[in-house]
Amino acid sequence: MSPNDPEQVFENAFRRMKPGLEPPSFVVRFRPYAKLRSRVRFDRGSGCILADLSDLTRDAPPRVLAALATMLLGRLYRAPVSRRATRVYSRWLRTPETQARMLDARRARGRKQLLPPLGRAHDLEGLFDRLNRLHFGGSLRKPALGWSPQAARKQLGHYDPAHDAIAINPVLDSPAVPPLAVEYVLFHEMLHVKHPAELRRSGRCVHTREFLDEERRFPRLEEALGILRSLHGGGR
Repeated sequence: MSPNDPEQVFENAFRRMKPGLEPPSFVVRFRPYAKLRSRVRFDRGSGCILADLSDLTRDAPPRVLAALATMLLGRLYRAPVSRRATRVYSRWLRTPETQARMLDARRARGRKQLLPPLGRAHDLEGLFDRLNRLHFGGSLRKPALGWSPQAARKQLGHYDPAHDAIAINPVLDSPAVPPLAVEYVLFHEMLHVKHPAELRRSGRCVHTREFLDEERRFPRLEEALGILRSLHGGGR
C-alpha cells in the first residue's frame, strides 16, 4: 500500500496519535458533498473506522490529507490535535484555488431555499429597487431575493455568491422592525453583490476597503445599527 493511499494516511495518523497500539482497519470514501466537510465514525458491523471525506480533498497535497486525518481522529478519540496539523489544513483551506473549488461545488451541487420576498411586513423587492435607485444609480443587477426559511441566531442577512441570492433573516419581517433596519441589512448584502469577495492567500476577504468605504456612506447608519443592536445584538 502506498504511503499516499488514504487508508494508509489514516493508519499513520493513528500510529502517531496512539503509539504502541495496533491500528484498526480504515475505509476512506470520497463523497461529492456540496460543502467541504468530512466525518469519521466507528462502524460496529465491520469493526473498522469509516472516514467520509469531501472529494475536494482527493487531490490535496499529502501533508494536507495527513493533517485532516489527524484532526478527524482527534475528534473521534477526543484527543488533542497538534497546532501544526490545524495550521496545515487551514492554510490549504484558505488558498484561492481551494476557495474557488468550494464555490464551484456549492454552485453545482447545492440548493438555495428562499421564501418569497413579499413578507408579512416588508417587501424585499420594493426595498431593493428603492435602494438600487438611491445608492447604485439603478445599475446593480438584481440577484434572487427572499427571506430565509428559518431564523438565524446571529446573522441577519447574507449574500450567497454560489447561487447569486440574498437571503434576509425572517426575524426582521415584523411590523415592530422599522424599515430603516431592514434597508440597512439589505443594503449591506447589496454591497456584497457589487464588491465580490477577493480570494487572497490569507483566505476570502469579504469586506474589502471599497466595500467598507461605501457602507459608511449609508444615511442614518448609526441609527440603523442602534436599532439592530436593540433587536438582535447587532449581528448581520
